[in-house]
Amino acid sequence: MMFLVSDEAAEAIRTAYLEKGEWPAVAELRRFYRIEDNAAALRCARTIASWNPVEIQPHATKRPKK
Repeated sequence: MMFLVSDEAAEAIRTAYLEKGEWPAVAELRRFYRIEDNAAALRCARTIASWNPVEIQPHATKRPKK
């Protein structure tokens, strides 16, 4: 199963998982995505909850040629 997860959805799922547990995270996941299979939804919620936000690295600046 593959789908795109927005920052908003990921944060909501992660928060539900950390504050209330796995099944509330599944419920939150289902608010955003139509996943009928309980086992698949639980795997997705666990995976999304385990993600760490990515720090955006500044672009390297080009050095002027000598």
